[in-house]
Amino acid sequence: MPETNVKKWTETPFYKWLMVVLGWLLIVAAPVASPLPGPGGIALFVIGLGVVLKHSLWAKKRYARLARLHPEYASWANWAMRRNKVIERPPFPDIKADIMHLFRRDDIDRPLA
Repeated sequence: MPETNVKKWTETPFYKWLMVVLGWLLIVAAPVASPLPGPGGIALFVIGLGVVLKHSLWAKKRYARLARLHPEYASWANWAMRRNKVIERPPFPDIKADIMHLFRRDDIDRPLA
């Protein structure tokens, strides 16, 4: 039986635009849900961002540019957005180095006045 070139409905442009719009709605709804108890706003933002990054070429290009500019933050995002088709799971980012970088002191070697 010959295969026909029938697309799945998830590969249509309408579906991709629908997912991009849904992702942006989730991102916009995140501040509205943030006053509620629990981490609802953060979860909505992360899920919306993931949906937009999966279906929008514009967002993928912006993410790639920001990942080149700030590789320390991109390592966290790359770890969080791993895909099932990747055989080996990427290593967990170095938490201690990131925390030490955030709270570093530039005045350690200076004498006290």
